[in-house]
Amino acid sequence: MHQITELPAWERLFKRIVWSQIGELKGLSILDFGSGEGVTADHYAAGNSLTAVEPSEEMLANAWKDHEYTQIIGDVSALSKFDDNSFHFIICHNVLEYIDDKQTVICELARVLKPNGKISIVKHNRAGRVMQMAVLLDDMEKANALLDGKNSTASKFGAIRYYNDSDITDWSSSLKLIDSYGIRTFWDLQQNQEKHHQEEWQKSMIQLEMRVSRTDEYRKIAFFHHLVFIKE
Repeated sequence: MHQITELPAWERLFKRIVWSQIGELKGLSILDFGSGEGVTADHYAAGNSLTAVEPSEEMLANAWKDHEYTQIIGDVSALSKFDDNSFHFIICHNVLEYIDDKQTVICELARVLKPNGKISIVKHNRAGRVMQMAVLLDDMEKANALLDGKNSTASKFGAIRYYNDSDITDWSSSLKLIDSYGIRTFWDLQQNQEKHHQEEWQKSMIQLEMRVSRTDEYRKIAFFHHLVFIKE
């Protein structure tokens, strides 16, 4: 049985915050699009009927699967096998940044979502990345490039192609934003690396992050944004 403490410290904190913001899901049909190594898919497979879609076989080689769920190897084209209004809840975390045709993906996710169903989207926030480069990594060149509108890079996935929070509802008029959170507002500015793995420290940091996650001033500089939409 996998334990969340197996994850790197930053990812452990990230997952706990996102899961807290989503809350408990039970008895639902759930789609995790871009499920990666299946940590979130496995978490929500307990008590739900969950389908995960992931194109990388390499990532799936180490997928978490302590709870039963359906794993599909594929990209947005795999969604064509699902009928309209198939899922109560859709998860799409840190995926759209690495896809060129974001609108097609959003429209397909909206199509397979049931009326009054919700989509949880986590995305990189450009302003937070600028803060990270300038303060934590002391890389003024990259900070200025981001301010100039250029992309940045993730070590595993390549170019991070930023998009605006408002783009989602522009791409699909059936989706309405109902919640907006910040994630990792303070983590990337906190440089005491020795503390990051300590469970008590993590609990304190999560409590602080959650306290400001819906406060606009702090959300604007968070490294990630978590957007929740409902299908009208």
